[in-house]
This record gives sequence, structure tokens and C-alpha cells, in this order.
Amino acid sequence: MFYSKSWTSIIEAMIALSIVMIWITWLYNIYDRSQKLETATENRIKAISIAREWIEVMQNIRDTNWILFWADTKNCWNSFNYDVNCLWSTDPNHKIAPWNYKIYKDVDNRWKLVLWSLWFDYTDISLRNEYRIKLDSNWLYSQSWWIDFNPIFTRVLEISYPEDTNSDWNFDVNDEKILIKSIVYWKDNTKDTPYNIVLENILTNWKRN
Repeated sequence: MFYSKSWTSIIEAMIALSIVMIWITWLYNIYDRSQKLETATENRIKAISIAREWIEVMQNIRDTNWILFWADTKNCWNSFNYDVNCLWSTDPNHKIAPWNYKIYKDVDNRWKLVLWSLWFDYTDISLRNEYRIKLDSNWLYSQSWWIDFNPIFTRVLEISYPEDTNSDWNFDVNDEKILIKSIVYWKDNTKDTPYNIVLENILTNWKRN
């Protein structure tokens, strides 16, 4: 059986085209993976920065309580939103309770906590939206009101008292430490399931009087 030169040329062209397509597909896959890696890395860096912000904010809240209530740092170092009723009172209603929070800045430019829920479920869309990170007019991340949503990041602050052995929420020697967990979730096009990072810090009342 004999093959014409034209058929041989067509077969060779098809083989060459197949090789070129394989190379193009391979190069595209490499490019796509590199783009996803770049996106994932960039978002992780942003998420760490967003989480770290609230670690620093909680330290600022404690320090502000020290300044405002210098006469009774024992009972007021963990005052909830600078409640003056904390002075010489062990009433747990004046304290930052072990709960989940958002943080915003009030009209006096002070950081304040918004108590939201005991358990945070990222799969709950309405709950997730309540904790959504926003961008202010200076392009800074925030959860203050009346500013635009950033659709990627969700942040929640988890407060607990790791040494409260009697679990009474009252201020005693076991309540001298606050465990802060700043948790950021986000979902992008690099994988089907959401990412999350958790930064932790322990604040102590070392100025206790």
C-alpha cells in the first residue's frame, strides 16, 4: 500500500499541531497555577495583616481602660466599652465577656466591641456578612458602619478567659488573663473551600492595683 505525500504531510502537520497544543496546555497550566499561587499568597498576607490589627486593637482597649480607670485597674482593665460602672465593682456585666465580637470606632474615635454570637459559623451567610471586612475612605480595613464591603475577608474576634477555673465570669485572681483569637476567613478562586488563619495573644493585667 502506498501513501501519497499529501497524506504524509497532513499526518505530520497533525502530529506537530498536537505537540504544540500539548505545550500550550502545559504552559497555560503552569501560568494558571502560578497566578493562583500569587493570589493565594497575596490574600494570606492581607489576612495576617487583618488578623494582627485586632490583636493590636485589643491591647489598645486594655491600655485605654488603664488610662481612664487608673484608680481601679484591678476591676476595670477589661471594662466593656469603657463602662465607668466597673469602678470598684466585680459585676460581670461591666466586663468583656467570653464571646465573639466585631470591633468598630465610635464617634470619639475609640475602639469598641460589638457582641454578636457565642458560636461563629462561616457557612452561615447572614452571620458571615455581619463580620465582613470593609474598606473605609482611606482604603483601610475596618468593620465600622456606613462604608463599602470588601467581598473576600471575614473577621471575628473570639474572647475567652483561659484561667477562669470557676467559670463564674466574676473578676477574681483567675481572670487576670484574656485569650484573644483574631480569626480571618476568606475564599478566592484558588480552591473550593475557604481559607482561614488564626492569630492568638494573651493580655494580662500587669498594672493591677
